[in-house]
Amino acid sequence: MSNSFAKVVVATPLPQLDRLFEYRVTQEQQSLIAVGTRVKVPLGRSKQLLDGFIVALAGTAEYQGELAELAEVVSETPALTPDVYQLCRAIADRQAVAIGDVLRLAIADRSVAVEKSFMALPENAQIKHAFDPNEISTHNAASSNALATSQNQPAALRSTALANPRVVAFAGGYYPAWVQLFLERAHEQSQLGKSSLLVVPDFRDQHLLLEAAQALGLANVVNYSTEQVKSKRYAAFLQALAQKPSIVIGSRAAVYAPSHQIGLIAIWDDGDSNHWEPNSPYIHSREAALIRQSQIGCNLLIASHSRSAEAQRLVEIGYLNDEVASFNRPNLAVSDEGYRIDGLAYKTIREGLASGPVLVQVGAKGNSVSAYCQTCSSRALCKECNGPLWLDSKGQPKCRWCNAFNLGSECRDCGGRELRLGQAGATRTATELAKTFAGVRVIESTGDVRVEKIGAKPALVIATAGAEPLAEQGYAAVVLLDCQNLLARDTLRATEDAVRFWSNAFALLSEHGRGAAVGIAGDFGQKIVFWQQVQLAREELETRRELAFAPAVRLASVTAVRETLDSISSAISDIKSVRILGPLPSKEPELLRLLIRYEYSDGAELAATLRAQVLLHGSTGLRVNPKSGRAARPIRIKMDEPEVI
Repeated sequence: MSNSFAKVVVATPLPQLDRLFEYRVTQEQQSLIAVGTRVKVPLGRSKQLLDGFIVALAGTAEYQGELAELAEVVSETPALTPDVYQLCRAIADRQAVAIGDVLRLAIADRSVAVEKSFMALPENAQIKHAFDPNEISTHNAASSNALATSQNQPAALRSTALANPRVVAFAGGYYPAWVQLFLERAHEQSQLGKSSLLVVPDFRDQHLLLEAAQALGLANVVNYSTEQVKSKRYAAFLQALAQKPSIVIGSRAAVYAPSHQIGLIAIWDDGDSNHWEPNSPYIHSREAALIRQSQIGCNLLIASHSRSAEAQRLVEIGYLNDEVASFNRPNLAVSDEGYRIDGLAYKTIREGLASGPVLVQVGAKGNSVSAYCQTCSSRALCKECNGPLWLDSKGQPKCRWCNAFNLGSECRDCGGRELRLGQAGATRTATELAKTFAGVRVIESTGDVRVEKIGAKPALVIATAGAEPLAEQGYAAVVLLDCQNLLARDTLRATEDAVRFWSNAFALLSEHGRGAAVGIAGDFGQKIVFWQQVQLAREELETRRELAFAPAVRLASVTAVRETLDSISSAISDIKSVRILGPLPSKEPELLRLLIRYEYSDGAELAATLRAQVLLHGSTGLRVNPKSGRAARPIRIKMDEPEVI
């Protein structure tokens, strides 16, 4: 039977086009197309062709009227596999967004030259016909949401692990112990003829995995880094698409890799904010992985040095098996003498420098964490967004919120132009410690200054949280400063984030290294010293339950103008568990924000209702972003809102 008709999903963020469209396939096109093929299609009266993907082929059409023809077959390579389409459909339904927003994340931009070279290889010829021409995952919002929200039936091979907090000798070099854990699990799957997706927060972790995998000589390792140029990203996409086992290493985009026969999805440090997708569909890597694991039934590994409240909840409801391995806890001490750098810190640094490098973790980059008026001591505020100012490494005032320079700004209270420094940031801390420990090499590592590795010789490394370089053989000492500042951040996750930052820093210690934390004491400090990560996660989750905040319940946000929010509030108020907070101010002055508390079991109904509201109001109230000048969506929905305050 000829494939005379094709069902196409259009790659657009417009909610009114989020459905399948049928098209006629010409005789000439039939030999070129397959499930997953890129095409261009006409739609309505518009002369502009839209990009899309074929998700099903058939000999007869469901629609009885006149059908338009496929305008163009862009590529014969099936870029959208059935299981990736199923994943994208489920995520779009769960997050109340159009599937085009998810396809943007899942499918790499095409490079013609790379694709031709790839398809010319004999072993890749069968990819075009690898998928059933009649295979399609129907649009069922309720069932796809159920996959993401049920999470109450434990199954074998779902696990979470607390990785050994040590730098270990592995693959001919020194790496964090979690690198060994991930690559050993991936190698096991390769031996079984299955692929692995290793999902990490940022480039530092990717480089460690890729380097160790190369040293081990692992086969078909795919560098799925989004920092690569377009051609290399597409080459990695095609390498994962090949019909053979692969080990995909990347950040949150790796969850969508079109790998063959996936046996393992492993996520490192799920508490890291880099796992959140900053744009629509605003989903976390962990949630996307849970959906994909539910659909294909593979192994799931969530590992970290500290445990997120979300992972702890999944353990407590029995969805994940607790797999904490025994290990020797780090040699740690804490103090709370009231000084930023106290006697314990100086002693730990001095003794550590006698045998190797020392890491000092600080709370912020730049010369100063904050800035104040020299005349009246008022907090210096941004003239653009009213955010707090700080001084960068060059002494220039910048806003912590919008990153705008504020050269020549005046104090709003007294009109003064001179600023004085607040608490020291990384740059000033490095300068001060260099004077104290004269003759010692001082290295500054921040988000602006990338330092990934240092040697084993004595050196003093001043780093912000998350930017700590790996030391060959590990650090002789790790000292944490500004601990109280991290705990006092205006966020619901302040304690959880602080414990994660500290745990990841202490994990860089050598076997005989010592750690010290300045500014924490009491029962909380003792739990850090005795490495009671699970207990800390339990307490954090219990606090969230008492406050009725995520992950005890789900928390969504809707940002729009007041009239639209009033309509949305009325539409969702009848959903059983929904509790509405607001409207509240948002970061955009002309908009307001609703916070919505709801139970996991009501996620499908709420998402469907919000999608309907987007369709109702999506063509009205179009606005322009005042910063970028681009058209902005009238309604922004986050089904899992990480920013409560």
